[in-house]
Amino acid sequence: MPAVKLSQTEMQFITIFQGIVNVMIKDCLIDEEDNKVTFVVSEGQAGLAIGKRGININRLKELIAKDVEIIEYSLDTAKFIRNCFLPIVTRNVTLLDRKSGKVATVEVDNRDKGRAIGRNGKNINKVKNLVLRQFDIVDVMIKQ
Repeated sequence: MPAVKLSQTEMQFITIFQGIVNVMIKDCLIDEEDNKVTFVVSEGQAGLAIGKRGININRLKELIAKDVEIIEYSLDTAKFIRNCFLPIVTRNVTLLDRKSGKVATVEVDNRDKGRAIGRNGKNINKVKNLVLRQFDIVDVMIKQ
C-alpha cells in the first residue's frame, strides 16, 4: 500500500472530524471545484462516522462549510472500489495486470453508467484518485 500524502488543509479537516467522532480516518480528498470533502474511514466505521440521522456529517458540514462524503475502507481492493461507487450498484470488479500497472474494470448497469462517470468525469476521477492513493491501481474503467 502506498503512503498517502496529505496537505495541511486535509490534515486540519481530519482533525476537525476526529474531534466530532472517534473514528480512524485513512484518507481525505478535497474537491474545491465542487466544495466537497471525501473521507475514507476504517472498515466498519462508516455508520459511526455518519451518526444517527447524519448528525456527525451535518456538524462537520457546518464547521468546514463544505459537503462531506464518507467512504468505507476495505483491505479487499474490489470491495473498496465498490464502496467508492456507492450508492451505485456495481455488478463486478475485475483487477488486471497490464504493462502500465494494475487496472480495475468496474461493471455497472447501463442506466447507472452516467452516474458512475459523473459530470465531466468527476466521479470516476475521484475513484481513480482514491484507489491510486490506497492500492497503487493506475486506472479504473467503467464497463457496461
